Amino acid sequence: MKKLVQFNDLVFNHTAYIEERPEIQTEFKNSSNSFANAHGDYSPERCGPRKVNSKKFDVTLMIDKSKFPCEDREIVEQFVLDNLYKVGRLWAIQGDILLWSLAKVLSISEGYDEKRGFLSFNVTFYLPEGIWHIADETSTYFEDYYQCEVTECYSALERELCDCCLCNIKLAPVKRCPPCKGERLCEVPKNKLSEVIGNCGNNKKINYSCCAQSETAKAYSEYGSTTAFLQFEGKTLYETEDVVLEICGTFTNLGINWNASQSILEGTYTGETIINSGIVQNDCNTLDIDKFHGDCVNNADCQSSDCGPYTPRVGLSGSTTGIVSWTVKKGENNVIFSGFKADEIQTIKVYVGGIAL
Repeated sequence: MKKLVQFNDLVFNHTAYIEERPEIQTEFKNSSNSFANAHGDYSPERCGPRKVNSKKFDVTLMIDKSKFPCEDREIVEQFVLDNLYKVGRLWAIQGDILLWSLAKVLSISEGYDEKRGFLSFNVTFYLPEGIWHIADETSTYFEDYYQCEVTECYSALERELCDCCLCNIKLAPVKRCPPCKGERLCEVPKNKLSEVIGNCGNNKKINYSCCAQSETAKAYSEYGSTTAFLQFEGKTLYETEDVVLEICGTFTNLGINWNASQSILEGTYTGETIINSGIVQNDCNTLDIDKFHGDCVNNADCQSSDCGPYTPRVGLSGSTTGIVSWTVKKGENNVIFSGFKADEIQTIKVYVGGIAL
């Protein structure tokens, strides 16, 4: 069961709390055709990885107004609404795993609650991807929440009276929470996550910063060799294509054999080359997308149904057109590189974002 702990900068069980745990359902994409003269249906998804639909669920948020000074209550209410208005990360704890999902609010109902001194909001969350990402251990921080108090962040909303009139809101200074550094997820002992964040009245906020992110795996080529081998454990519960590859060195027509799926990066390049979400960047230059393609383009044995009639291009999706797509599976993954400059030692890094349902 997932326990929601934060949305954007709104920390549940601190500024607001969830009255009861919402029902979060996972529905799989499925298609079927009934057999004419056999039992059951033909379902093409029974082989290979499954895909999921988007998610939607309702949550009731409660705010105890007695926790805040009278003059700050309207500011707190606006703080909650502002965070619900923005599209952002919804964080949750499942066991000892911290998860996040891209989320937005479809509707907000400001209901009247019978409890005296409480504000209530009935909120419908929508998760367009339908999946939960496993939080990166080195780029996820827990910072002390008192350093970014709600009323401090929104003190700019407190308007002084000007001759019995409110000051122009556009002239007010913009004040935001300063960036805070705290304890990283990788520093939290196992089975202690719920003690750090998620408890009633906790004073920790989750922040994400990739400036100190560590790679999932690193490898080096051998001097005098044009090839390199990278092996790593996929820290994901289900197969994922959230992969970033970083290569520092010189290569020509780089061949990448990713779990037996071959692709080629044409041309000669030196320096830092990054392949991220279908975009290839060498130093400050973005490469032409037709330079990176599946190996089946130059393979006479490749079937047209695999590659299609056009040159595969990076940045698009769909396996039927032969477009390069890397999949990281749970457990051992193997990558073989060829085309490196022999008299250099190249550095290879891979970053993988795991997913859960």
